[in-house]
Amino acid sequence: MEKQIEILIKEYALEQLREEYNYFRKEYSLLYAEEFRVNFFDRISSIAPFYKSFPECRFLRTKNKIYRNVIWNNYLIVFRIKSDCIEILSLFHTKKNPKALKKLRRIH
Repeated sequence: MEKQIEILIKEYALEQLREEYNYFRKEYSLLYAEEFRVNFFDRISSIAPFYKSFPECRFLRTKNKIYRNVIWNNYLIVFRIKSDCIEILSLFHTKKNPKALKKLRRIH
């Protein structure tokens, strides 16, 4: 088991979560949107204990493999491993163009 590490959710990922939440609330129901939001945070919390075991994000390759992703339903949750924390960078729907993930390198 990996050491416990802090998880930070970047504003960009939170904005994507808000967009998905609002879409589900409008198109489906408030209950469905709430369930989606809760499941997102549950999935995020499950990253910390085993963050190094997740695969490298194939769209953001680096020598030290700091960009990883979690497959969650039709989404990729992309995160970056730093020395003191894990940064959640994006909630990315898999039907979108993966080239858009390149801009995640610029998130600070």
